[in-house]
Amino acid sequence: MVKVLNLLGYVCPIPVFETRKELLKMETGEKLKLICDDSDVQYDIPKLANRISSEIININEEDGIWEITLLAP
Repeated sequence: MVKVLNLLGYVCPIPVFETRKELLKMETGEKLKLICDDSDVQYDIPKLANRISSEIININEEDGIWEITLLAP
């Protein structure tokens, strides 16, 4: 099962803060899909993943909408 975090319309630092909060509440190995239209997430979420020992499974952008799937640490 993949938990979806829809943050369309929010700009950094909100997507990073909310993604971190959700990942740290989840069980290790669970999947979180972030959906966001702030292009800064392409840089900020990988940095977050590295800091909290999460793993990025997928990063995809289409028409300005970013979908990033991560594994909870």
